[in-house]
Amino acid sequence: MKLTIRTTVAALAAVTALSLSACGDDSDDNAGGDDATATETSGGEETEGGSEEPTEDEGAGGETQDVFDVGLGDCISNFNAEEQISELTVIPCEEEHDQEVFAVFEVPDGEFPGSDAFEEQVATECVAEFETFVGLTYDESVLEIQWLEPTEDSWAQGDRELVCTVLDPEGPVTGTLEGANR
Repeated sequence: MKLTIRTTVAALAAVTALSLSACGDDSDDNAGGDDATATETSGGEETEGGSEEPTEDEGAGGETQDVFDVGLGDCISNFNAEEQISELTVIPCEEEHDQEVFAVFEVPDGEFPGSDAFEEQVATECVAEFETFVGLTYDESVLEIQWLEPTEDSWAQGDRELVCTVLDPEGPVTGTLEGANR
């Protein structure tokens, strides 16, 4: 079952702890073969796995790309947020797709911050950008947020991107969710 930031935001309001996840890197250098971590949390629980493939829609009308090549405005198939991933299916937004990258943020350099720091950044930056992109506050919207965050290994190779995606929990959409006002 997919869990998203909405569940976590509710937990944050109750216990001031938010759990979210995402990752990305502009570099084409993935020589170490490290994967991005895509995790979703609920009530502070977090799971990570080691699969390197997307779990849904892999053959959908898109093109499989390295997770580090996915960027702002890309529409993608679902991915298992409980596993490390190395590839995503990028689909033209005019075609049916599951998620859309609506924001990409740099994580400040330094020691690997860990999931709690990524979750805090998602709670502030992704949620704020969500309103600008969708046209409603996150609390008012029926849409949800997922994200990709660096792994400890990808961090060591310079990965500093937090990639925020928007999705409709009711299922795939056709066209962009920018200005969806729902």
